[in-house]
Amino acid sequence: MRALVPGILLCLALAGAAWRLSMLPGLHVLGPLTLALVLGIALRAVAGPLPWSDAGSKLCARPVLRVGVFLMGARLDFALVAKVGPRILLLDLVLICAGLVGLHWLARAMRVPPKLATLLAVGTSICGASAVVAAGSVTRAEEEDVTLAVALCGILGTLGVLFYVLAGPSLPLTVAQLAVLCGSTLHEVAQVVAAAFSWGAASGDLATLVKLTRVVLLAPALLALGLATREAGEHPRYSLRDPPVPWFVVGFLALGAAVSVGWLTSLERDGASHASVFLMATAMAAMGLHSPLVMIRRAGLRVMNAGALGFACMAALSFALIRALRIG
Repeated sequence: MRALVPGILLCLALAGAAWRLSMLPGLHVLGPLTLALVLGIALRAVAGPLPWSDAGSKLCARPVLRVGVFLMGARLDFALVAKVGPRILLLDLVLICAGLVGLHWLARAMRVPPKLATLLAVGTSICGASAVVAAGSVTRAEEEDVTLAVALCGILGTLGVLFYVLAGPSLPLTVAQLAVLCGSTLHEVAQVVAAAFSWGAASGDLATLVKLTRVVLLAPALLALGLATREAGEHPRYSLRDPPVPWFVVGFLALGAAVSVGWLTSLERDGASHASVFLMATAMAAMGLHSPLVMIRRAGLRVMNAGALGFACMAALSFALIRALRIG
């Protein structure tokens, strides 16, 4: 226990700093998870390896992360699916399915490693850093892949906000359609809020609803991803201790169902949601501490290009579907 404490305290401190920074204007679009990762990487770059923190930070990078994914179920509300209407639901479903398959194929065609390609596809298609972190645990991806995918989603989502705010009014879309475009393509909820509320409260509310529907659809996506990952093994054997999908994904789904039927009060739901973000930020800080800058440079431009091209394809597909389905 004495060996664990220093690393745990360091990761908690970095997560707390990231949480505070995420409340500042201009930084809130990155979110606490991306900021915690950046702080961890920056500390590693300045101070070098910190062996005294390794035991505690490794604990934060895996078990603490999985508890955070479980508590993320408090953010789900399956009743949202009924609120958005069939056309917007169809839009989100098509985008997510096309993104998970198409972006993975695109990244592999650009010679991105398989698990990193999966994480990029999940993060771009659904909900950015949170989806990457959850999918990384389900697929047992390396910390290096999770780090790169989270960092890339943060960068591309921020650039996407700038693009929509500056170029959005010039697109041949109504304000409502532009809100749907933002909500169906930007990575983080904070990014959607930053972009869509610049055109008014009504567009901001609509874009947030579209985005939260994508968050809800993370649940079946993780379930399918867990099953596909396990079935890819040579001889999968299931038991109560080793179910087809990891226990924390089962808990994630169960907690989302409990929220949807009203078994949790708003105070309990908010508390679990905030705890989830903080624990996942703690895990991202831990991953950052084990991610030297040379690792990011070694990834090269092909990963950045794959992520950027994937986001552009998602935006183009969303634009086409909005026009074809006559949304807004």
